[in-house]
Amino acid sequence: MRTSDNDRSGGAAPASRCGRSEEGFPLSRLDLAVIAAYLAITLGWGAWHARRASRDTTAFFVADRTLPWWLAGTSIVATTFAADTPLAIAGLVAVDGISGNWFWWADVLPVVIGTFIVSHLWRRSRVLTDNEISELRYGGRPAAGLRLFRALYFGVLRNAIVMGWVNLAMVKILSLALGLDEEASGLVLAGLFALTVLYTLLSGLLGVVLTDFLQFGLALMGGVALAFLALEEVGGLGHLVEAFRLAPDVLRLVPSPGNNEAFWAFVAYVGVKSWSSGNTEGSGYVAQRILSTRSERDARLASLWYAIAHFALRPWPWIIVGLVALVRFPGLEDPEAGYVRVMLEVLPSGLLGLVLAAFFAAYMSTIDTQLNWGASYLTHDVYERFLDPGASQARRIVVARASVVLLATAGVGATLAMDSIAGAWRFLAMISAGTGLVGLLRWLWWRINAWSEIAVMTASLLGANLVGVFSDIAFPFSLVLVVLFALPIAFAVTLATPPEEAATLKAFFVRVRPAGAWAPVARMTGLPCRRIGLRPWLDVAAATFGIYAAIASTGWLLFGESFRGVLAGGLAIGLLAFSIQGAEACPAAESRRR
Repeated sequence: MRTSDNDRSGGAAPASRCGRSEEGFPLSRLDLAVIAAYLAITLGWGAWHARRASRDTTAFFVADRTLPWWLAGTSIVATTFAADTPLAIAGLVAVDGISGNWFWWADVLPVVIGTFIVSHLWRRSRVLTDNEISELRYGGRPAAGLRLFRALYFGVLRNAIVMGWVNLAMVKILSLALGLDEEASGLVLAGLFALTVLYTLLSGLLGVVLTDFLQFGLALMGGVALAFLALEEVGGLGHLVEAFRLAPDVLRLVPSPGNNEAFWAFVAYVGVKSWSSGNTEGSGYVAQRILSTRSERDARLASLWYAIAHFALRPWPWIIVGLVALVRFPGLEDPEAGYVRVMLEVLPSGLLGLVLAAFFAAYMSTIDTQLNWGASYLTHDVYERFLDPGASQARRIVVARASVVLLATAGVGATLAMDSIAGAWRFLAMISAGTGLVGLLRWLWWRINAWSEIAVMTASLLGANLVGVFSDIAFPFSLVLVVLFALPIAFAVTLATPPEEAATLKAFFVRVRPAGAWAPVARMTGLPCRRIGLRPWLDVAAATFGIYAAIASTGWLLFGESFRGVLAGGLAIGLLAFSIQGAEACPAAESRRR
């Protein structure tokens, strides 16, 4: 066991677990063999699918629309678990306690809204990229400009930021786990990154998704094993709870109203962030997986499985390790490094290799998605739409693979400009404040136009910078200010600009058959205008509270509140069963092409 001052302050310490030497390189031959086997399987899998992926862009970017719900949903879950995730959660726990996780737990609501209100509409639209919806829903030059802007903004800038913080996390893991300096860690990361780029170039989305399935299982198994061994190191759950007897706020699921700043941050997360900057329509790589499913039913179930697995099944092993890190390594200058330090302290030879392979898997499952999804934007929404509309499929595949390399380069550049994972999460939330609501209304209200989206993106980006420069208001309260700034501008622009052309609205309505405030368009087409109805919103409520009940049940059971835990668990099972039944059912007007 390593408890030296050097270890606690951030320096590398010699390994002491079975099978590893007390000095020098901390991995045994068994650890290296496990990691090598995983990397070989991953590359071989990409090469196996290379021929199919090269056929056309539909195969390369949406897997010929053949994915079953469980595979598409698991791929989304695997993508959201990158190497940064456990580190960032350990940092949140160290700074704000368990309740700090409401920063991302608040996103349950937008995810389930996307499940029951929008996901089947994505599948019905039959677009190749979610960005293509800009010119299906809107028309004219504003729509074309929006499509180009979103392709560059999300496909390149935002994508590079995401890859940057994932790379940053991997550098931290490599430097701590392998005892390497920054330069050597960078070289190892470069090799891992190059391998990820290579199999993404070869395999297209199908290979990425199937590899994600393997990576998800490996990462989940490694996280659970680490949590068990970490608890054993501190004497079990009872001893862990006792360690926080004088700091009970650390273990609270919801902050006490007496803890003013933490409590109001919780209110801001749940009451504002959830619907304003959350991905309420399931766009980006989530939409890519949904567009790749084989039916509208699979689209809804994939999205719901992602919500349950991401929020209810995975977080507690990470939180447990974060709490152990807080006990074993108090006062770390970089609290995000606590997770890796627990790994090195408790894992025996072989299992350390497995958990490191799980981190590699988590890293690769995010990077491969960002590369494939971003390349779909550059290929379909930039090159094919604006530069060479008549390009052959062979030419498009060449451009797709060149785009993967370009995005990989941008991701490397972003890595060099970052120093905090959780800080990057907050930055993205700030610059997208308000966009979640307008994105959802695109599907529900005919009056939203291209200028609405342009206005809200511009206003949120401007507002985030104004708040950052001219105030010292802390996050998430700064996010509330940006929302209050951006949304009035977006709605004022919507009402001050004309609606979309009748022909554009009619074509969208006939193809997608959205429900909601579409009566004027429905009359033009002669088709019935459907209300959303009560059941989808009941499903949204049931899934949201069911997932929160599952999170609470696990926490209460872990920390000795058995009665409350069992009650919350029963409630979670009932509510989630109800919502699954709703996802299984076809919504009214699910008609036609699948």
